Amino acid sequence: MAQRDEQFKSFSRYFVFTEYELFFLIICIVLDVSEYMIAILLLPVVGDLLDIVGIVACFVMFRWVGVVSLFELVPGADILPIFIITWLIWYFLRKARKK
Repeated sequence: MAQRDEQFKSFSRYFVFTEYELFFLIICIVLDVSEYMIAILLLPVVGDLLDIVGIVACFVMFRWVGVVSLFELVPGADILPIFIITWLIWYFLRKARKK
């Protein structure tokens, strides 16, 4: 068991979330999932408005890293989970800055 703990010791610093990191991740997941549902089930205009709300939310949560979320405005990029990718970039940059 001690050997296993030593083997996975390096993973703990990357996968322990604070409350607001987890909260931001949940918001990004909800934005991406709701964008898929709205774009498929409802009017495309509503999906575009949700894109703008998500971009503003990313700028508020992640500051300059929120620029990545502007890829939501590219036609056809709705397939990618841009908000989750933005969160991942923000999270790993934040962890790298703490080193």
